[in-house]
Amino acid sequence: MNRTEFMRQLESLLQNISATEREEALQYYNEYFNDAGPENEQNVIEALGNPAKVAENIKKDIFGNGYGENSYQRAGADSRSVITYLADPQTENGNGEQRNRQSDASQTAQAQVVSPQKKEGMSTGMIVLIVILCILASPVILGAASAGIGVAAGLIAGWFGLIIGFGATAVALILVLIALVAVGIISMFTHPFVGMCLIGAGLICGGVGLLFLMLTVAMAGIATPAICCWIGGLFQKRGKKEA
Repeated sequence: MNRTEFMRQLESLLQNISATEREEALQYYNEYFNDAGPENEQNVIEALGNPAKVAENIKKDIFGNGYGENSYQRAGADSRSVITYLADPQTENGNGEQRNRQSDASQTAQAQVVSPQKKEGMSTGMIVLIVILCILASPVILGAASAGIGVAAGLIAGWFGLIIGFGATAVALILVLIALVAVGIISMFTHPFVGMCLIGAGLICGGVGLLFLMLTVAMAGIATPAICCWIGGLFQKRGKKEA
């Protein structure tokens, strides 16, 4: 088997992985052959083994099922191990010595085929830097969070304060209505004009009181549930987007 046949079989065996992973693997092993040189092509093939085994190791690495000997792991060209080979066998003295040298070269190649390390995630230094920045920014973050909570609490308290105030005003005006009408009826017997004025003022207060009562009912029974449903819908949509 030569390099062309090896790479053709390897490409055929990698058809069930993504095109990006396949191209990366093929490029890696092509560069492996290029680094070794044409004169060491057979030694590389002997060191790597048959294409089926190489393809199996590539898939194990990609799908996270473990790593075998000579397994391929994704990495840049700078971390790729290069096989060291002996000089051209034609320059060696004696056929027996050539065979011994080639055997030693094959064993050396197999011992030196070291898989490049996988790309690491975020480095420890970067994680430490992020933690330090979070600690330094914690006063600002806590201050902003506290301000936001304070504003939200203030808005809620103000809203319910308006409801309570409108309700209390409505009750007070209705009580004034009752009192003025009662006093006006009594005054009708002695001072009819004054009694009529008191009754009229009481009716006006009662009308305003009914208006405040309607506002209280509308804010507490209609507006408040609608606002709560709207806020809940916003959080629900956000949760669906994150999911």
